[in-house]
Amino acid sequence: MSASRQVFSAAQRQALDAALNRIIPPQGDRPGAGDLGIGGFVESVAVGEPGLTRLFVQGLAAIEIAAAERGPDGFAALSGESQDAALQAVEASHAEFFDQLVLQVYNGYYTNLTVLDAVGYDVPSPPVPGAKLELLDETLLEAQRQRPPFWTRV
Repeated sequence: MSASRQVFSAAQRQALDAALNRIIPPQGDRPGAGDLGIGGFVESVAVGEPGLTRLFVQGLAAIEIAAAERGPDGFAALSGESQDAALQAVEASHAEFFDQLVLQVYNGYYTNLTVLDAVGYDVPSPPVPGAKLELLDETLLEAQRQRPPFWTRV
């Protein structure tokens, strides 16, 4: 992301990455959301709309305030248990931010090619220009066609 498209400070990015790793932690061969760089995705979403920029900047400040109540060295330096407690406090006090944070981390994480590969999803290849697309196998609709209508005929 170019510097002109950045709205978070280095400290905010560090806190965001640590928070994202608590929302979607590393598991098996899948990296945590923060380790995967989903913070950049979240920031790009925030940059796109001034209201979201303000919401995320305020929310990240709330995370650091909640962290300061649990230790002197910032959110990223807290234990996992203390990070969870700080995030729970922010979720309760800044619900709109937290909902948007979770939405964007899931959007970024579960559309990331590394994650799709790790879960075994084969991304379809784009069609070759001019290629004829396969049509729907209409036999798949037969069971639905056999059902009676669920509406009242008038």
